Amino acid sequence: MIFVDESIQETLGYICVGFAYCKEAPDEAINNAITQAGLVPGVDEYKSGYRMASSSARHSLRESIYQIVLERCNLGVYIAPLSERPSLLTSTVDVAEQLIRRNDLDLPQYIFVDQGIAGCIDPHSGIKIIPGCDSRLVPGIQLADFVAYHCSYLLKCALTGMTKKIIIEDPPLPLTGEEVDLDWILRTDFRRHFFVEQRNVEEITGDDWFFKLAGFGAFFSSGLSQEVRLAAEETFDSMYFGCVW
Repeated sequence: MIFVDESIQETLGYICVGFAYCKEAPDEAINNAITQAGLVPGVDEYKSGYRMASSSARHSLRESIYQIVLERCNLGVYIAPLSERPSLLTSTVDVAEQLIRRNDLDLPQYIFVDQGIAGCIDPHSGIKIIPGCDSRLVPGIQLADFVAYHCSYLLKCALTGMTKKIIIEDPPLPLTGEEVDLDWILRTDFRRHFFVEQRNVEEITGDDWFFKLAGFGAFFSSGLSQEVRLAAEETFDSMYFGCVW
């Protein structure tokens, strides 16, 4: 099953659609995370737009959702212009079909799309589209929310050259106690979870550890401005699977 949500960047002129593929329903894990944060499943939820600084419960939930994404999901992303918003559902479903086909995912495949993503749906063989999903009732949408928001952040950093600094606090990591760019941490965490080309790692020599993401887990609308498209391709064309620590 694939869960879909979007992040809209009005000032930068693009929409980032996030795809979170789960082999098994993630509902129990997400609802448990909500409960452990002291919140109520079906009433409360993870939303990337919520302010976290003044709420330990929301911060805890965000970290739990982060871990669920890394442990249970394969990721995809689609970058579209703002002009595509009225028909975003149409293009999103077309991209989902490409993602399924290019990565040989099992059919039938269910696509759960967040409410607010508008457009017409054309029939796709072996794909069942469920639009207008309430993320409190279809918890997997919360994973797609996380993916869309943070992939959008990566693209935003590429476009603006600005990034947030954070302190590494986990003792096992080599950079513990040091200040690093948040987008670098996100990319490092996400990179092995995107859908990418299949390569025989036994045949890789030297430092040739770049895996193609474009066309497998990343897709770009033909309607993007040149500036956004170049930044999107720079950000999501390939992922490096070699050692970065």
